[in-house]
Amino acid sequence: MIANLITTTRPMNLWLKYATYIRNNILISCSKKKDLKYWQDDMFANTILYILPLSLIALIPSLIWSYKMELYTMIIVDIAAVLLTCIIAFKKNIPLKNRKTIFITTAYTLSTFLVYYAGLNSTLFLLATCFLSLFIFTFDNQYTPAYINIAISVTYIVLISNNILPDPAIIFESTVLFAVFSNLIFLSLLMSALVPQLFKGLDESFKKSIEHYEKIDKQNELLKEITWIQSHVVRAPLSRLMAITYLLKDFSLTDEEKKFFIENIIISSNELDTIIQEIVTKSESIRSS
Repeated sequence: MIANLITTTRPMNLWLKYATYIRNNILISCSKKKDLKYWQDDMFANTILYILPLSLIALIPSLIWSYKMELYTMIIVDIAAVLLTCIIAFKKNIPLKNRKTIFITTAYTLSTFLVYYAGLNSTLFLLATCFLSLFIFTFDNQYTPAYINIAISVTYIVLISNNILPDPAIIFESTVLFAVFSNLIFLSLLMSALVPQLFKGLDESFKKSIEHYEKIDKQNELLKEITWIQSHVVRAPLSRLMAITYLLKDFSLTDEEKKFFIENIIISSNELDTIIQEIVTKSESIRSS
């Protein structure tokens, strides 16, 4: 039983170390403010975290198939894609935006080669890349991923239809090409239109949550100040008033001494009044916020 526990714990520890390293390396320049950008950066880190081990599921069969079909260019592209992903994950001192750009470029390049060598079913990779790009990257134009898919689709159709490129491993009629790529373009444009709208709503929600928490933090700070004033600042003039009141009970005091004590009572009372006004002002500011 102990041996089984040790065997189970070791992979978990390795995964934890791996996940911690990847996230810390990628998110080192990430904003600590938990807004929309923070969650996009976090999603990118998680994507790289899982895509490296899971890519082996697709890589090994792809390499075997490419080797049997003598598609050596596809082998190079597959290996290069994995190596670039490793660089994104493990190389230090790469700005986060550059990591994302390398990843998206690699994904589009790999998807394009898959479409050419593996057939039109691989357009799903172009669609997935468009979807993933919208989730992890903020584009100046929200339709940029869709425009990239349009450019790839049009270029592919033109090159294949005019026999500019060698025939791919799987040949399709022009009508099939138009049908498949038109659906790809439609879905890419639809995603590019809807996903940013979702993010816009989430961003507004995040901003409201951040403002709410900031307001609570401000109120908590004011409450701490009020508590400190009540427990420390108020005590000084109040203690003096109590001491003077006790001393005034002594009937043997001279008129000059009584005058001195009365003046101190006035001073302490004014000081206490100022402190109370400060507490009231802070309390009102909490109520108004």
